[in-house]
Amino acid sequence: MNKNGFTLLETLVAVSILALALAGILSLSSIGIHSSSNAANQIKAFFLASEAVEYVRNKRDNNILAGSGWLSGLAGCESGCYIDAPNDVIAACAGGVCPKLKFNPATNLYNHNSGNDSAFTRKLTIAQSAAYEIKLSAEVSWPQGGITRTFTIEERLFDLSF
Repeated sequence: MNKNGFTLLETLVAVSILALALAGILSLSSIGIHSSSNAANQIKAFFLASEAVEYVRNKRDNNILAGSGWLSGLAGCESGCYIDAPNDVIAACAGGVCPKLKFNPATNLYNHNSGNDSAFTRKLTIAQSAAYEIKLSAEVSWPQGGITRTFTIEERLFDLSF
């Protein structure tokens, strides 16, 4: 018996092994892409929640410097409000449901006035703990993979005008 080449069976086995190896690599790359997309959304949510907290902190500081009440302009956030930091707008959410943020590619900013709808919704809740203290809760949510994901930052702010 002279074997000068591969038989059809040997070729099929080699191609099957190669296909299985490629399937494993493609599966791992798919998982990696999904994980990086999830991480990117978590980072965006962190910065959007931080922006809401910084907006309220800035509002408090400006109120104190102007001699106004330290919570002036922040009423209505007890049951939830949304913040449009680039346009300096704070408004109550209708029925506790806040509108989606828009992303403006010309300015690279999230807002509520211009741009394309994003996947993110931001809700700020302010609860007064004492006459000199409030508890802020900035919650950013977005759908991903059929699940609504949420990122929340909580912080306490104090009246510094004493």
